[in-house]
Amino acid sequence: MPEILLTSPLLGLAITIVAYRIGEYISERFNLTLLPPLLTSCVLIILAISYTGLFTYEQYQIGGDIINFLLGPATVALALPLVHNWAILKKHYAILLGGVFVGTCSGIISVIFLAKLFGASDQIALSLVPKSVTTAIAMGISENIGGIPALTAACVICTGIFGAMFGHKILALIGVKNDIAIGLALGASSHGLGTSSCIPYGTLQVAIGSLAIALVGIATAIMAPILITILN
Repeated sequence: MPEILLTSPLLGLAITIVAYRIGEYISERFNLTLLPPLLTSCVLIILAISYTGLFTYEQYQIGGDIINFLLGPATVALALPLVHNWAILKKHYAILLGGVFVGTCSGIISVIFLAKLFGASDQIALSLVPKSVTTAIAMGISENIGGIPALTAACVICTGIFGAMFGHKILALIGVKNDIAIGLALGASSHGLGTSSCIPYGTLQVAIGSLAIALVGIATAIMAPILITILN
């Protein structure tokens, strides 16, 4: 591969876009709703780096850093549907704030308890604490509380993929049909990926989910150090 391409951000950008488009094609062509393009593209990129020998992870990451930077604007863009449902958001603010607070606290406590139950070290347990927060915020929280940001990022992606794949199915199975409840549950538990899965179901779910992403990020940043201190 030409040296100029190996040192260019175009390499990482092009590989990421192509891998994601292949993932989209596979999902749509074979109607594999349980196989999100993000998961497929991650596998393809890992295989390309590990087995082709054409480029290294460091060379790929030159372009990957640009995509990481875009996580922030992408998260902000999810807030656009809030404008169209502002009246509903104001009407149900107590439910939203209460749900976010309870969900954040229970999520932090449960993940620490389960991590320790299965023998995980303190650092790994702390890395799992911000798993339900969008990546751009979660990595900062993880670093501040003594976790491993890279491990946190992987957990965030896995959490989001699980929510996007099974969130609506699980909520339907237990009889949850209210759009506000669905949007809040998916936004609070599986951040942007879960919220993006709400798009086919209408703007209200997306709006509530987008608001939940921001609120959970703030709540986790505030509550995580407090709860960790109490639990220790």
